[in-house]
Amino acid sequence: MNESYSLVEKMDVLSIGLFGLAVGALTLGLIQVHVIPVHDEMAVSIICLIFGGLVQLLAGVIDIRYHEQLGGTALTMYGTFWTTIFLIKILGLTTGFHWDNILYLPIVIVYTGFSSIMIYLTAHKSLSLMILHILITLTFLADIGIKLSFPYEKYAGLGHILIGTFAFYYAVATLTNKFTRKSILPLGNPPMNLTSSRLLRGRSSCNHN
Repeated sequence: MNESYSLVEKMDVLSIGLFGLAVGALTLGLIQVHVIPVHDEMAVSIICLIFGGLVQLLAGVIDIRYHEQLGGTALTMYGTFWTTIFLIKILGLTTGFHWDNILYLPIVIVYTGFSSIMIYLTAHKSLSLMILHILITLTFLADIGIKLSFPYEKYAGLGHILIGTFAFYYAVATLTNKFTRKSILPLGNPPMNLTSSRLLRGRSSCNHN
């Protein structure tokens, strides 16, 4: 293994994607709760497209390239979501055409299911990462309400603010801990232990034989 490959393999790519998610989610959330007034929807859409979409996609592709299936799948899927939504938004702003909210319902429902599965999977990684996916799932549920014409925009906005805050903390914590090789910023022990679960299943299988 050459030196350049080794250095890239050791990069904490997840933190890069989560920094992008933090910028996109906080920007969108502060607008949804009316803390930031919207004077230029195009500028906001470009910010969300680049940070929430393209940065996560790039980080996800790199993560998959180095065999980090869980992080790579999450980053590429969420990055694809942000990219798709804000490309459509930008297209609508440039053409003057606006699609009905109900057209977004299938993709939001699918991502709600995906995020709920990620809660279980990330429970084997760390408490803070699991909490982040709980917040993502709840925010998608609020977004389903919005697509069905319920006035849940402020709930979605609060969800995006919390997502951005947790994503930023996790990114800073992993980056700091990896650089210092110390657990300076806690991420929380994983609520579930995959190794223990496999061991218990193995023992149960042996008992039945």
